[in-house]
Amino acid sequence: LQQLENAVAVARQFVAEHPDTLLVVTGDHDCGGLSVEETAHPDDEDDGPFPVRDSSRTFVMEWATHDHTDVPVPITAQGPGAERFEGTHPNTIVHDVLATALTRAPR
Repeated sequence: LQQLENAVAVARQFVAEHPDTLLVVTGDHDCGGLSVEETAHPDDEDDGPFPVRDSSRTFVMEWATHDHTDVPVPITAQGPGAERFEGTHPNTIVHDVLATALTRAPR
């Protein structure tokens, strides 16, 4: 997650310097069923343990499934055309909006 946040920060800096740029951030699928549990003995399937700030306690995160789900994923965007991502759409909207943006982009 931190690597994604770092990459988005770099992209947002680029957009700040090039306001004609459309920035789109989304996922390709959802896995679903995330649980957060306090535990002293995580099993091999868990991610963690992670420390709880200002405490000696820890927590782990675990997915109920490792398969894709049909849960919609968020799309965030900024720049010219970002408004086309507002609302709920089929995943093909990403292609449609980007194809339009690329055909209008100066060369």
